Amino acid sequence: MHISFKEKHFLNSFIYAFIASFGGFLFGYQAGIISAALLFLKKSFQLTIFEQQFLVSIILIGGLLGSYVGGFLSDKFGRKKTFFISLSILIISTLMQGFSQGKEHLMISRFIAGISIGIFTAIVPMYIAEISDPKYRGRLVSLYQFFLVSGILISNFVGVYFSKSQNWQMMFILGIVPAIFMFLGCFFIPESPSWLSIKNRQSKAIEVLKNVRLDINNSEIFQKNDKNQKKISFKSLFEKNNKSALIVGMGLNIFRQITGINIVTYYAPIIFQIAGLIDPKTAMIATTIVSFFNILANFLTLWLVDIIGRKPLLITGLSLMAASLIGIVLFFILKLTSAFLVVFLLTLFKASFAIGLGTNSWLINSEIYSAKIRGRANGISTFINWGSNYLVSMTFLSMLHFFGTNMTFFSYAMICIMALIFVVKKVPETKGKDFLEVQKFFNK
Repeated sequence: MHISFKEKHFLNSFIYAFIASFGGFLFGYQAGIISAALLFLKKSFQLTIFEQQFLVSIILIGGLLGSYVGGFLSDKFGRKKTFFISLSILIISTLMQGFSQGKEHLMISRFIAGISIGIFTAIVPMYIAEISDPKYRGRLVSLYQFFLVSGILISNFVGVYFSKSQNWQMMFILGIVPAIFMFLGCFFIPESPSWLSIKNRQSKAIEVLKNVRLDINNSEIFQKNDKNQKKISFKSLFEKNNKSALIVGMGLNIFRQITGINIVTYYAPIIFQIAGLIDPKTAMIATTIVSFFNILANFLTLWLVDIIGRKPLLITGLSLMAASLIGIVLFFILKLTSAFLVVFLLTLFKASFAIGLGTNSWLINSEIYSAKIRGRANGISTFINWGSNYLVSMTFLSMLHFFGTNMTFFSYAMICIMALIFVVKKVPETKGKDFLEVQKFFNK
């Protein structure tokens, strides 16, 4: 599919998606920087294994709250105003992290940061989907995941740079730079046409839509609203067609986490040290290599997602994830000595995640819900995502301690196979379809 940046409508939606996607970069940076900082925080604050896990996962508890609240905020105040709310919270919490005087202070500030990025996860993919032409929607929503992994990569570079001085404070403080950039950029993006239409601001919705789509005739904003359904109750999320979509969305977000991706994001340096790369700087360099190839895989996915489609990429990605985890199990069973084999296998694992669940779980969630419930449904689905993320991050080190590396990684491999079965049986293909076309699948 050819993309022309000279096409006014695509260029407008690309610029809006680019600015909104910094929410993904901020998420990636906040999630990734802890893996570098933890190497020094555990010494500075004498952290136990439980405290290390809790410091990593406290941001996820905040994310749980933020993702749930974010859906409601975006439905009530709009996507754009919710961006400003989230950014204000993040800027304050980033400064709090950098100037933390004790582990309790740091944990509180990480929790507050989690609220902010939880809001981003609920609304950024949804906003981008709503200002995109169906022809380009896959690539534009995929920018969010691309920016997310870019944030992780930059956090790895920052971690390597400050590893010699062990200056974990600056690792956190530098996160304020992209937050300020996005804050300024949000003054130049429009409100979502779907939200404007729901709020009976039809003329403004049409004006925005004309700036981002060549053909607006099939847009959901022209769908007639039943006056009795203007106020959407919580029960409406579980009506037959909405419930089916919610099961798909929640299922993808659960598997996104419990297949183990964030054991790499949060604990890659520790895994590499277990495999034999003892030096902290060497472990961080290996982590950066993993993140670099993750970027390449995400870039490839930007090109493929609107050509091949969502479902084939999910199937391919999950199959390779399972294979790479089984490879890690064999590495430890056979007691191989080359730690760089683990670097390769974790690189394959994370790149396969990028091709499959990494991009497509956000994308499909932004596509499958009707406009009236989209904010709340995304909020609930993202809440489930954060809860699953918390479960993994809070248990990984304990699983290694009690069950060993073999059983731990084998368990994640089996979950990847379960996710593969779910995708084959339950997930629809949404490539190139308008929101109303996607809804027909769930209305059967």
